[in-house]
Amino acid sequence: MTVRLGRTASARDRIFVNYRRDDSAGFAGRLADSLGAWFGPERVFRDVSGIEYGENFETAIDSQLDESGAVVVVIGERWTTAANADGRRRLDDPNDYVSREIAVALRNGVAVVPVLIGGATMPRPEDLPEALKDLALRNALTVSDERWSFDVERLAKVLAIDVPGSVAQRRLDRAKWVALVLIVAATTLAVVLFCRAVLVWAPPGTGLRAAGFIPLVAAAPFIAMLAAAAMTLSALPAMDSRDRRYGIAAVMVASLGTLGPFVHYGLTNVEQPSASLVITFGAGVIVAVAMLALITLAGFRAK
Repeated sequence: MTVRLGRTASARDRIFVNYRRDDSAGFAGRLADSLGAWFGPERVFRDVSGIEYGENFETAIDSQLDESGAVVVVIGERWTTAANADGRRRLDDPNDYVSREIAVALRNGVAVVPVLIGGATMPRPEDLPEALKDLALRNALTVSDERWSFDVERLAKVLAIDVPGSVAQRRLDRAKWVALVLIVAATTLAVVLFCRAVLVWAPPGTGLRAAGFIPLVAAAPFIAMLAAAAMTLSALPAMDSRDRRYGIAAVMVASLGTLGPFVHYGLTNVEQPSASLVITFGAGVIVAVAMLALITLAGFRAK
């Protein structure tokens, strides 16, 4: 089994802004720009700015919906009643892109978040065509000019549940990686220098065990690591699905890191008891720190 430790982008790592131009075009653009500041502009799709000249409109929309983890439906006061030139309500038109986008998202299980603007209220189920009735059951957020920053921040936090990797979160993740790498590197260097100093004090063949270094005591950290590995394995279902690989890696590091030093100890203990104990001790500390770092990266699912 191969465990990839690098974070890969989710297959659904975009936000799709659905809106009706004659109902909320300017507002939708401002909202898309604000969400772009949270998640990165390349991850927020709006039809005006997200489709290249000459590109097939319908194909581009379908592609963006496939890559989206959430769809924001911007609802203004005229959203329900907007009509075509012939007086037919647009929501009832099977070729209406706004309706089609929402229907596809609902059918595919994509998170759909209604956003109310300009005093609009959520449409009732009886006001919607059959394919969109489930929209009326979604909890809506209101975004207003007066509380723009607060409302957009609240919306961004809701979207982050289904679309991980906000700009701020990515910065924190990078900082966390740097901190963990520095901790593991510093621990490894300190352990190696300590072991070298001990071996100078008690070179191979001398009586380090006579000085009180008991093999069973040296084995205690490994016993604790195996117990921690077992607990981590049982806790995997509670970890975020995207980060379970870190939990699996922690179990593998604990298992292999325990097996290796014990094999080394068994092979070298007779001729070099002092060196084998020191190396076992050093490996135990390094493996324990690496395991803790991986468990920290794994985390747990938010409620």
